[in-house]
Amino acid sequence: MVTPLDAVLGAAVQAGCLTSTEQDRMLEQAEVSRHQHKFSIWQTMVTVWGALLARNNADHGLGIALALHARPQDFGLMGALVCQCESLLDGYGMLGRYSLLLHPDIAIQVIKHPRTVEIRYTLARPDPRVPKAILEAGQLWALTNLARLPKEALGVEVTPLCVEFACTMPCPDLWQAAEAVLGCPVRFGQKHFRILFDRTEMERQRELSPRPGRDYLEELARRMEAEVPVFSSMAVQVARAVRERLGTPSMTMPHIASALGVSVRTLQRRLAAEGESFRSLVDGVRRTEAERLLQAGQHTKGQISYRLGYAEQSVLARTLKRWSAS
Repeated sequence: MVTPLDAVLGAAVQAGCLTSTEQDRMLEQAEVSRHQHKFSIWQTMVTVWGALLARNNADHGLGIALALHARPQDFGLMGALVCQCESLLDGYGMLGRYSLLLHPDIAIQVIKHPRTVEIRYTLARPDPRVPKAILEAGQLWALTNLARLPKEALGVEVTPLCVEFACTMPCPDLWQAAEAVLGCPVRFGQKHFRILFDRTEMERQRELSPRPGRDYLEELARRMEAEVPVFSSMAVQVARAVRERLGTPSMTMPHIASALGVSVRTLQRRLAAEGESFRSLVDGVRRTEAERLLQAGQHTKGQISYRLGYAEQSVLARTLKRWSAS
């Protein structure tokens, strides 16, 4: 299976930051670490980013520099799956649904505002033991790849309004080319890691050519996701459990707490510690799924209401109004 590690090292070779021989050696060392020392792929990624920063005497801006050389095929199943999506919004939604295959603690959200669409990347539980430069290099790598998705993966000529990073500005030599490649301003020191698009332009890009391999790839992604060990935050685990039970009688806090092996009080306490609530997570999962189904145009609002677990279609209508106003 192609992993995020393969994508980073492949981009490093393309950028001239690593030779093919060094790439092979690092992949071999990573395999040894995973089998002999029981390192997870994410622990291995931290080691690799540290080695790349040291080898190139670089700061976290190396994450952007490498992302400008990444290709969809470097991301294996996830890259192939996104290339099968029917629209730009569908592509970002797909990444959000299967983000566990990229990293166990990230969330990729599609947030619609009155005039813009926001793609927000969040690392739910940063490891305090990981050096800040390594952590931020990975975050810059991820968001820059998300910003390149329209043209690189889907061939859609949609340019972001801006790309914002919630970290300090790195060395100019490593990131300034990003503005020319992405075609928009790049800002640092912001509140969130996010990309802003014009909403009208995003929604205009609704249907691309038919993608016959999508169903097979999505089923494969679901099976691979089920095999990934869970080390994620409680909010990520709850959102995933809600998504799996959407529209069923088991989409309740007691059922989900039991499935996760905790009491309802523990579930509530841990979500509160992460700044989340069960209600808001359910609402977020429903919103993402409702937008996906509405964009697909293959279901009536009555069918969508049923699939989301609403008792009546009127509840969905009121909820859609609330979402569009937020």
